[in-house]
Amino acid sequence: MGAVHLKCLERWLEESNRSSCELCRYQFHVKRTLRYHVLHSIIIWMCLSQEQHQLYARSLRADLLRSIIITPMAIGCSYICIVAADFYAKNNYDNFPPVQWTTYLLLAMMSLLLFSYFVWMYMAIQYHQKVWFYWWQKTSTVKIILDPGNRTSMTYKYNVSQV
Repeated sequence: MGAVHLKCLERWLEESNRSSCELCRYQFHVKRTLRYHVLHSIIIWMCLSQEQHQLYARSLRADLLRSIIITPMAIGCSYICIVAADFYAKNNYDNFPPVQWTTYLLLAMMSLLLFSYFVWMYMAIQYHQKVWFYWWQKTSTVKIILDPGNRTSMTYKYNVSQV
């Protein structure tokens, strides 16, 4: 192997999301600067049209559609359960004792519904946040910091060792 352009090496480290050589594991001193601010990067990430990104974008749109449909349903079902539990709790059904259990079961069902809804929302948000964060970190620009005092390090960075 021979000489390597500094810009090409920086681009390779940027694309591979590494700070070390994949062959010899030499650790480069790099400075990563984020290309986009947080809000700007989210907008860009949602509008990307890369082929490999389409799966994530489709998954995000599907989860947004699901949350738009499921959120009002969860609120409505919770409201119905609370109203029904309140109705059964206020009316005294002495001749029918299982009515009291109906109140508790309605509240338990509502709690289970809301718990599963929030767990699903948390997992979906966490998944999309991880995918976005990995992409955001990968889009940072990489600059190799050359140490002018250490000539061997500088030579090594420009010339890949003969293996």
